Amino acid sequence: MFTIELTLVEILTGTFNLIFVIISFIVGLKILSKYFEFEKRYYIYVGITWIGISTPWMHGALAFVLLFANIILAEEIRFIIGYVFIPIITVLWLITFTDFMYQEKKKALVGIYTIISLVCEILFFYFLFTDRVNMIGYFERTFSAVYRPFVRFTLLFFLITALITFLIFANSSRKSDDPELQLKGKFLIVAFLIYAACAVLDSFFLFSPVIVVVVRILLMLSAIFFYFGWILPDAVKKRFT
Repeated sequence: MFTIELTLVEILTGTFNLIFVIISFIVGLKILSKYFEFEKRYYIYVGITWIGISTPWMHGALAFVLLFANIILAEEIRFIIGYVFIPIITVLWLITFTDFMYQEKKKALVGIYTIISLVCEILFFYFLFTDRVNMIGYFERTFSAVYRPFVRFTLLFFLITALITFLIFANSSRKSDDPELQLKGKFLIVAFLIYAACAVLDSFFLFSPVIVVVVRILLMLSAIFFYFGWILPDAVKKRFT
């Protein structure tokens, strides 16, 4: 069926990557669709943001699907899918974040991160076509990417930025007098702590089928909790409040 033989870990990784990406698209699009109901711009940004932060797993899901047609996705394309959206999504989230908080610092914060993101994107494409193996990375096996320092540290920088701002935002909701906002804040805190932990585990500790499955299931839970943090279904609200 495949042009290459896959190990159990690779089959599990590809399958669960695909499930997580599908769930992330559903969550992102459902949040985005709330714009048409409430006409609040942040629903568009937040929906796109969650879809965007699933892209480090999206290239693996796409590569897995294409293997059924005996098509091997080029490593350069996989690194593009896994990297280029993250700086853009970080800026998009910061626009949303500063719409709610630190509005007086909006221009400076968004401007600085726009410049940083642009520089990272330019360097990424330069290294991708001039010294990919040493500066960007390579794949040891079908789904096992080895990231070089440029990608590793810039992705970590954007992850830390997102984590800190998400926690600040979610904590402000948690401290609200409104029980519903408090609950949403708690869901957002849990969602992004799980996501950040999974991102780290995925980068350093994916060496067994058990860890692959556990990390992907936790990622799926983080997507669901993220949805609850923005669109709190009545059934969930009644149960937890």
